[in-house]
Amino acid sequence: MKQSTNWLASLGLLAGSLAIVSPALAETTISTFDDFNLDGLFGSWSSATIVSGAGSYSVTSSGYGSGFKTISPNIDATGETNIELTVTVSGTGGANTPVSGPIVSLVDADGTFFNYAWYGQTSGGHILVANLSAPTSTSAAGSVPGLDLSKLAFFHLQDDPGAYQGQYTITFEHLRLTGAPRPAITSQSYDPNTHEFTLTWTSQPGKSYTILHTADLTSPFNPLITDIASNGNSTTTTVTMPVENSGFLRIQQQ
Repeated sequence: MKQSTNWLASLGLLAGSLAIVSPALAETTISTFDDFNLDGLFGSWSSATIVSGAGSYSVTSSGYGSGFKTISPNIDATGETNIELTVTVSGTGGANTPVSGPIVSLVDADGTFFNYAWYGQTSGGHILVANLSAPTSTSAAGSVPGLDLSKLAFFHLQDDPGAYQGQYTITFEHLRLTGAPRPAITSQSYDPNTHEFTLTWTSQPGKSYTILHTADLTSPFNPLITDIASNGNSTTTTVTMPVENSGFLRIQQQ
């Protein structure tokens, strides 16, 4: 479970063939459902057919079912604004028949329990999005008002098919939080004599960052420095370019 913010930038050539690449939106991955299992199953899911594989978790059942998962190690999703669930659902009936009602619940350390529901989903693949500050319902208010995204303790997966009485299969593929402000480079300099690149970017207190490099954009990015501790709202680091005066750099929030 990792939070990443990638640079994929407007190419501003520096020192010949050096370039920085601009940032995509931040995201905090809760689960990619890779060889995943829930810690407890309830309702119809306690006797459901479960398939846990590479990159997905599939439940075949009928009627309401649910399960929970402890978030470990803890993640810090401070600043994220949306919850996004990628699922594929199927069931009997016509193409427009609602067969599934996916629900994700997030629970923080003080017991705040927010539910995000997408009722009435038809067969097919879906990317479901909701505003984190506007849950469909609240099961518990917790001892401190609001959902503390820096201290998420559990998440729950549920399916409420509503009036649909047949068998459904719901396959969970990706659960993430998105929308946090992305880092922006505020200063950059390069010394061709030492091949050192100094970067300053906007950062979030308490976060850590990685600087990655590739010689060309057809090759994968590889870490140059990891675990760069944030200096607060602005962070500066100097790296040595591995291929002298050429290549591309990317900043990744860990």
